[in-house]
Amino acid sequence: MVTPRQSHPIPYPASPEGAFTELAVREVGSVGAPKPRLLDRVREAIRARHYSRRTEKAYVAWIRRYILFHGKRHPLRWVGPR
Repeated sequence: MVTPRQSHPIPYPASPEGAFTELAVREVGSVGAPKPRLLDRVREAIRARHYSRRTEKAYVAWIRRYILFHGKRHPLRWVGPR
């Protein structure tokens, strides 16, 4: 039979007024790592869906053509005809 662990109270430093001080919470991981590029994210998504390698190559090729056709501009910066 497994006995539950007893939790140990975590000692927080108290401020001079007796109130708890704020503690900064930081996410663990690669903080300075850049986000994966668009085509890398597309490849990951296609592989997660278990598509074939040929389908992956075709999708990436079409997306690359689309990006190059539009002059590598980000969609949010595109100003179309008004």
